Amino acid sequence: MKYRIFTAAFVLLCLIPSVGMLCLPPTKAAANEQLAPVPQLQTPDGSWNPAVLEEATDYIADHFALRQEMVTLNAALHTGLLATSPAEKVICGTDGWLYYTETLADYQHKPVLTEEQARETAALLAEMQAYCEARGARFLFTIAPNKNSLYPEHMPGRYLQAEMPNHYAMLRPYLEEYGVHYADLFTFLSAQDETLYLKTDSHWSNRGAALAHDFLMQQLELPHTAFAQAPYTTANTHRGDLYEMLYPAGKALEAQQQYQTTFSYVREPRTAEDILIETTKADAPNGRLLLCRDSFGNALHPFLAEDFRETVITRQMPYPLEQVQEGDTVIIEIVERNLPNLLKYAQK
Repeated sequence: MKYRIFTAAFVLLCLIPSVGMLCLPPTKAAANEQLAPVPQLQTPDGSWNPAVLEEATDYIADHFALRQEMVTLNAALHTGLLATSPAEKVICGTDGWLYYTETLADYQHKPVLTEEQARETAALLAEMQAYCEARGARFLFTIAPNKNSLYPEHMPGRYLQAEMPNHYAMLRPYLEEYGVHYADLFTFLSAQDETLYLKTDSHWSNRGAALAHDFLMQQLELPHTAFAQAPYTTANTHRGDLYEMLYPAGKALEAQQQYQTTFSYVREPRTAEDILIETTKADAPNGRLLLCRDSFGNALHPFLAEDFRETVITRQMPYPLEQVQEGDTVIIEIVERNLPNLLKYAQK
């Protein structure tokens, strides 16, 4: 009798994920996860889809009931017992610190770019600068450091570093050689006594973005709000992107700073990841800003928007420099791990 009960219980547990798909709400993606779409019996041209069974397998694997809860439980067991991350894109560091796997090449000094490609990248940036200046605009290029470039002390010791330069070290002398107007956030942020990146996120905190804003505006020699001295509040409101990848059903929040701003959005963005965001502030001391950015601009752009009457914030690549007008300020911000993208998506 006990074997029948055990067998019935086992079968019931096995059925919960699939049967639950009919009863429970659809599984949602965690962080930047891409879930498999619903399989289609036909292709767009009306013919039979030969990959429908494969697509159905992928769909069920991504959408079975309680998937996020099971993934979270598995991650908790791995991090708690083995101090390792089962999530491919997340590295489990010490003291609760999480790192993005895609930063390993830079951290271990195994650059994707060659020396010649680093030179080509600097030459490309010099061309962008000359183009903007010919149109009567200011130009500034900056690199947001990877988290483990500023705070390597929590990285697992198994990740050894080679005795060769990473992308930042390779590119910097060429930026100087080609005369690119470059704001060195590595030196500036590493000199600060505060921890300016989030433990469970791949990005800087709002405080880090605020100080980065001040430094960029100082390099441009433009009037600006000094957010380093501005008041702010701190509350546990932030759900880190790395934490969400690792624990999709987790509820923990990290402390984040909140500053008061008075700019307005031309159209309220759906998320800070929107390809195009525009802001206005009638009484700002400067004219128009074109900010070409990646995800580090999510926290940075509200501070810059305080200082310009118009701000165009874009994730478009190649960069839409044809929009540059006389009197504009152009800032190109890119995170260290994405430096190879400058050549990959070069202006045509």
